[in-house]
Parts: sequence; C-alpha cells; structure tokens
Amino acid sequence: MKELPAPARRATEKPSRGDRHRRGLLSAVSGVVLLVLGLLVFALSQVSLQLGDAREELEARLAHLTGRPVHVDGTVSFELLPRPRAVLTDLRARTGGGADAQLLSVDRVEADFALFPALLGRADITRVALVRPELGPAGQTPDASVTLTPPAADAVPPEPAPTGVPVGKASRDLRVFLVRFEGLRELDIREGLFRLPGRPDSLSNVNVTFEWPGGASMARLSGAAVWNGQPLRLDARMDRPLSITEGQTAPLKLALKAPALEIGFDGSGAAGEFLRLSGAMSLSTASLSRAVDWIGRSNAGLPDFGAFSIQTQIQLVDNRVSFGSASLDLGGDTARGALEAVLPREASGVPAISGTLAFRKLNLGRFSRAIAPAPQTVLDYQRPIRTGFIADANLDLRLSAEEADLGRTTARDVAATIKASAGVGTIDIGDMALLDGRGDLRITVDTTAPRPDLVISAGLRDIDVATLPTLTGTTMPLASGRGELQLTLRGPATNWAEIALASRTEAKLRVREGQLAGVERGMLKVPGPRPIDPTMASPEPFRRVDLALAGVGPRMRIDKLSIAFDEGEATANGQIDLRSGRLAVQGQFDPTKVEASGVSNSFTLSKPIGFKLDGEWPKPTLTVSASDGPT
Repeated sequence: MKELPAPARRATEKPSRGDRHRRGLLSAVSGVVLLVLGLLVFALSQVSLQLGDAREELEARLAHLTGRPVHVDGTVSFELLPRPRAVLTDLRARTGGGADAQLLSVDRVEADFALFPALLGRADITRVALVRPELGPAGQTPDASVTLTPPAADAVPPEPAPTGVPVGKASRDLRVFLVRFEGLRELDIREGLFRLPGRPDSLSNVNVTFEWPGGASMARLSGAAVWNGQPLRLDARMDRPLSITEGQTAPLKLALKAPALEIGFDGSGAAGEFLRLSGAMSLSTASLSRAVDWIGRSNAGLPDFGAFSIQTQIQLVDNRVSFGSASLDLGGDTARGALEAVLPREASGVPAISGTLAFRKLNLGRFSRAIAPAPQTVLDYQRPIRTGFIADANLDLRLSAEEADLGRTTARDVAATIKASAGVGTIDIGDMALLDGRGDLRITVDTTAPRPDLVISAGLRDIDVATLPTLTGTTMPLASGRGELQLTLRGPATNWAEIALASRTEAKLRVREGQLAGVERGMLKVPGPRPIDPTMASPEPFRRVDLALAGVGPRMRIDKLSIAFDEGEATANGQIDLRSGRLAVQGQFDPTKVEASGVSNSFTLSKPIGFKLDGEWPKPTLTVSASDGPT
C-alpha cells in the first residue's frame, strides 16, 4: 500500500527545536564572516597602496622611462578596487638634449597596478597607457617655452654600459629603452602624434602596443598609424631583445602593410657594433614611384615604372646588404638574379645599388614612355621629360633578356648595363639581335649640365634593310639588301619639342646587293620627269648604296648619296625635311664604260646624265636631263 506524504506544517505551528538550532548557527557564522571581512578591510586600509604612493611610483617610472623628470599639470586620481589604477592628466617631459632634445606632452596617463601587491601596499605597475601623446623637437612644439626643473643628479638613471660587444648609437638607444622599460611589461599608445626631427613628416593617429615581460622573453610591437596620409599596420617580434643589443643573434620577424607598400622579414639579427640581419624578405608595391613618394625620400620625381615586387634572401652587415636568390617582378617583367646595396649613413643620402638580373621578357619601351611619353598632341611636345631622378640615383646593373620590347621593334638575346652616378645616367645595350642582324644602343643623359643633355648612339650590323620601316615608321626606298647603319643624336633632354628642333643628328647607311623600290630599270637613261611610287614600280637591283646625312632638327643635309648599278653609278646630294617629307636632291648618273671594239682597252665613254629628285616622300618626281651622247 502506497504511503502518504507527511502533512505540511501549518503556519500556526512553531518551528522545532532542531530548526531553531540550525538558524542560530547560520547567523553566528555570518556574523563571524562579516567581522573578519571588516577586520580585513580595516587592516588593508592601513597597509594598501594609497594615492600618494601610486603617484610617486608612476612619476618615477615615467621619469625612468624617458630619462628625464616629468611634470604633471593636471589632476591625479587613484582607485584600488576592483582594479588598482592611477590616472594622471596633462603630463610633460623632455627627452634627449641639445639638438636631439624633444618635448613629450600627454593628455592622459593610465597605469594599472598588480592587485595583490597593491593590497599589501606595494606599487607594481603592469601596464601604462599614454592617451594622445605628442612628441616632437623641443624647438618646434607649442610647449617648447615650458621650462622643466632640472633633475637632481640621481634622478635620471645612467645609460647602461654595454657588455661584451660595443654597440652603435641605434642599438645603444634601443638597449637604454629596454633597460628602462624592463619590469613595466606593457606600454600602450593611443591616438599619438610623433613629429620627426628636421622633416615635415609626422606619424599620426598612432595606436600601438609594446609588450615585453623582460629578461630573455620575446618582445612584440604591434598596432597601426597614419604616415603621409595612408594607414599602416605594423607587427614586429624580437626574441631576447637585450641579447640582440649586445651583439648576439636572435630571431626577428617584421610585417608592415600599407596601401602603398608591404614589407615582410623573417629571420634573425644582431645589433652590436653594427647591425646584422639574415633571413627571408619580401617587398611589394602597386607603384614603385608612389611608394617612394609615400616613404618621403628626396627623389620623389621617380617616373612611374609600374608595380614592383621582390622576394629574396638578405644578408645585411652594417650598411651593406646583399639580396641573394632574388625573384623580381617589375611591371609584369620577371627576373632572377642577385643584387647588392650600400646604404647611406646620412638620412639625405641614396643607396648605391648594383647587381645582375636575367629577364625572360623586358619591356624597355615602357621605361622610355614613363620617362618621356610620346607626344599625342601639340601641347605634349612641351611636356618636360622626367630626368630629375637621375641626379639622385646610384646604379650599376647588368641586365640580360631573352626578348626585349624596344617600342617599334623587338630584340632578342639582349645584354645591357644601366648606370647612374653623379647625375649622369646611361643605358648601354652592348649587343642584341634585331632586324635579322645584330645591333647596339647607348643612351646617356647628363643632368649636371645647365640643361640636361641627351646623347644617343646606335649601330646596326648585317641587317635586312627591308625591315627598317619598323624603326623609321615610314616607307623606305630599299626593298631588299643587307646593310649597316650608324646613328648619333645630340641634343637637350628637356622636352620633345627641343629634341625635335635642336638636336644634331648624323647618320651613315651602307647597303649591299639589294633592290630599290620605285625605281625601274633604265629610268636614269630616259630624259624627262617621272613619278616614283615605291608601291607600284618594279624594284631595280643595285650592288651598293652609301648614304650620309647630317643636320639640326628635322632639316637634314644629304652629304652623300651613291648608288652603284650594273649599268653605272648615281651620285647626289641635297636636303630633306623629316617633318614634312620635302625632298630636294640633285645628282648625276655615270654610265658604265662600254667596250667599243675587240681591241683591248678601247672603250666608249658616255657623258654623265644629270637628274633631280623633288617633291614629298614617298612619292617624289624624278627628272632626268637629256644626254648628249657618247664622247
């Protein structure tokens, strides 16, 4: 049979003796706990960290960190629970001395203390946050007139002496900072502004965190800022930072990302007497010229050569860095090779870069268009040519390319050097295969002259002259033949208008065993005018053609024109305007000697036949004078 539950106690029933005992015990325990807590609070109130102690410790820590005493103009507050924290407002401090003196002003300083040491009356700062700090040269900041009380002799911690390996200035400064920082564990900077000495640039909206537990632990710097109008993100890690400043090698890792530039490094380094780095490095930018402008270097006039990226293994010792096993991409042209750079010791200097690169394809036409874009309108002829970057360049590169785009034509098996030093830049293609022959090209720009000077010298050997129109862009009278061409141009490297109007040009062409387009057989023997049309008439064979041109701007003198046919030789001179194509040539045709009888050395000589060539190329008019017959 199922048991029924015990009946509920009525409200009028009195509690049992056991219930009263339990309730009394609970009340007694609660009272004891409250008493203990009260005594604990009373005890802690006598020994816990107080405002004065917190402020004194925080000011001492900040003075130790900056190396100079700090001055607090604003309020000071402190709270113990739930988290010990001190807050200072309107703080100022000087750092450095002499020309390196800087003034630090901070709107708000927040310091977190370890809880249990604070309850026991000890100040153990675990984190400091600087809110809206501003650091800049003391002579340029608005608060430069503020005079801070000089520190006492023992108020500023002395710079730690290096141990083992002597250190350079940069690593010494880093070591001093680390020694002063050790024990702080974390430093946060929010909305900071840092002005650079001697430069108009500034690092703004700085929000970074530096963490280092001290000793042999890893240090990390991470955060974001704005540099020259673009946001950047930085993440750097350094194992055993103090050992690194003593010249011992330890792992390093760096990643910087910005719209203009991305850099990554993963390897090791040491900063003893000089800096040493070794590891894998990558760099990429959508525009090399815009990246240089963003960095803020003096050669901001670099033409836009396009995107650039490099992946390499670097070895840096002091100011010399080598880029081994480099894989490079410049505007879509890929190359492999090795580079070396000597970094300047002064901020205003430029690196000296040398090395060897092998391209599969190289678009040299893109480089020329970046420096001097081809004019499309009349106004484009006045556009300045960008040669200013040459004055700031120090290059010595050896290049090779299986295929190179020269703009109007393509070359193969190209071997070239690019040099720039003391304001003079040179591109020297020592050898290349083009136009079914070989060639060379040398372009020199001298920016040290009152106005930049341009010198171009080119040579073509054993080429197919029928392919010359690909270079000249106009119809040529040579239908076939093998030839050599030498060309020299000297003029101002200012703009296309001055190059076209003021350059001095010399050219020599020799062709053998070919055909003339537009000249029919026997044309020079028939008196009267005849139109020449290279696209209609049958080609006339010749044994040799010699041509020499010289002039200023588009107006050229034809100093020599000699064409040797089987029937005789034509010689002429005259003028040609390359701009309009206007041609004015006068000459004579000397027929070949004809044997008059079977007697040896007996010949019939014909008088020379005069002719002139007049009109606009490619369809001028040939006018032949009447012959007076044999003499």
